[in-house]
Amino acid sequence: MKSNVTDRGDAALSKDISTRITKLRPLSKSAMRLMQIVGEEDYGLGDITRIVEHDAALTANVLKVANSPALGLRHKVDSLGRAVTYLGDKMVVGIAIAASSPEVFDSELPGYVGERGELWLHCLHAAMASREVSKRARQPVSPELAFTAGILHDMGKVVLSDFLDGQDLVRLLQKNGGDFLAVERELTGTNHAEVGLALARHWNLPDVLCNAIALHHNPEKALPADKPLVHAVHLGDAIAMLGGTGTGADAMGYSLSTESLRLFALDEGELERIILDVSLEFTAARSFLACPAG
Repeated sequence: MKSNVTDRGDAALSKDISTRITKLRPLSKSAMRLMQIVGEEDYGLGDITRIVEHDAALTANVLKVANSPALGLRHKVDSLGRAVTYLGDKMVVGIAIAASSPEVFDSELPGYVGERGELWLHCLHAAMASREVSKRARQPVSPELAFTAGILHDMGKVVLSDFLDGQDLVRLLQKNGGDFLAVERELTGTNHAEVGLALARHWNLPDVLCNAIALHHNPEKALPADKPLVHAVHLGDAIAMLGGTGTGADAMGYSLSTESLRLFALDEGELERIILDVSLEFTAARSFLACPAG
């Protein structure tokens, strides 16, 4: 289903920002296919393996992670099928996205006062949180799709960072009470969600992922069919920040949707438990899901 995301983001972008989008190296075909397949209801690990095995570099990365000391497996994993079984679909998708676009996820973000690697850690943390939250949805939503959307939600920052001054961003956030998107728009005429939407469309990502990227700060604007995923990513983003992995100045200005909390029936105690559980999972995974240097 097409969402109610408008075309304002594409139309409002300056020529310089649009040009910067076109110059970013796209995700690999393998990563794109993996993102598409996890949105389907009837896929299995065999489908994941068949996609990975046609990409030699990705196969090597998956085997490398599976044999990482951090996993602590007692026997060497020498087959792709076993590696995919051990790691699971969400980790394989994460490996594929990270390996195919280090320019996006391993970039320094001076416009957000963000250090190199911070974006990847935040997106990985948010992806894990989005997946955990999605399991509580009253409407069906794929946890693996939530994981993928969580990884991609902030990729517009990579582009917009080049058009921001970090100190100006911090100053205005302090001045106006932390309306992050409003400050971005005041400084650039757009915001990272709109730029992320334009980048997602440029890469021909599925509509469901475009919607989550565009509306992750405004989940209440999503169409009913899109709400579970968009709200899951919104909460995942917030949980990652509460868990200590923001991207520089963005942690100063995050407004949590009360509709998201109602949709997933989360009270303060449940939210704290999810934050703790996801933080433990993230800490265990970050060492072997590091973003390769570009």
